Amino acid sequence: MYRIRVRVPASMQTTVEEMLLGIADATRVRIDRDDVEVFGYSYRRPDASKFAAALTGTGIHTAACQLETVPDDDWVSQGLANLPCVRAGRFVLRGSHLPAPPTVRHDICIDAGPAFGTGHHPTTAMVIETLAGLALRRFRPHRALDVGTGAGVLAIVMARLWRCPVLAVDHDPDAVAYARENVVRNRVTRWVDVVEADGCNATGDVFDVIAANLFAAPLRVMAPQLARSLSTGGYAALSGLLVRQRLPVLHAYTNQSLAVRRVVRRQDWLTLLLARSRARR
Repeated sequence: MYRIRVRVPASMQTTVEEMLLGIADATRVRIDRDDVEVFGYSYRRPDASKFAAALTGTGIHTAACQLETVPDDDWVSQGLANLPCVRAGRFVLRGSHLPAPPTVRHDICIDAGPAFGTGHHPTTAMVIETLAGLALRRFRPHRALDVGTGAGVLAIVMARLWRCPVLAVDHDPDAVAYARENVVRNRVTRWVDVVEADGCNATGDVFDVIAANLFAAPLRVMAPQLARSLSTGGYAALSGLLVRQRLPVLHAYTNQSLAVRRVVRRQDWLTLLLARSRARR
């Protein structure tokens, strides 16, 4: 049994735990006042270098990350027991170790696997609630795009909300394979197509709604491509940026003639809802 140990600030606990679920089978957290350690347990030796590279976007020094070998004491089962279901708008996200809620229409089953996105990070819930809000306002897209799909959660949500074609893209082949499994598990293969590609460069097509739950740096870089991919009257839900990172990201998109329609804050994280307005006559 392998264990990755990461010492983190309390404000980054949820972020690092979600990132560890991309390479480990389960996680646990130890909190002693302001001292927080997040542990990722895996039956197979995890790719610690891949995880360390992902940490560079969080401000956490890679020296805080340690790979250890520990006795096989069913740490995975204990870790999964600590992962509750997540409610986001009309959706409930849960692992397969939990039963399906009997009275919930939109139940999504996502286990920890080789990609970001079990739904426990606040940015995921914020994007889901933002998309669900659009649906409640009777917004009806013809095509949707999920950039950096990870485990495929947002693509599955958009398929459930609108029953329209959804293109889910990710540059990580492990994430693509895992997202395809989740698409099958959640019975949305009719609408969701998962492909290995780099961001909005995957296609020259135009989409009516785009979701991108990434980090601030890639969100800024892809602003021109994402703006070109958004239809007139369409919406883009962006997340993964900290409050202190909002102005450079906002400027990147307003410079592309996208208007800010809503800003949602949860803990230290933001979700932006942007729109390409229809031209006035």
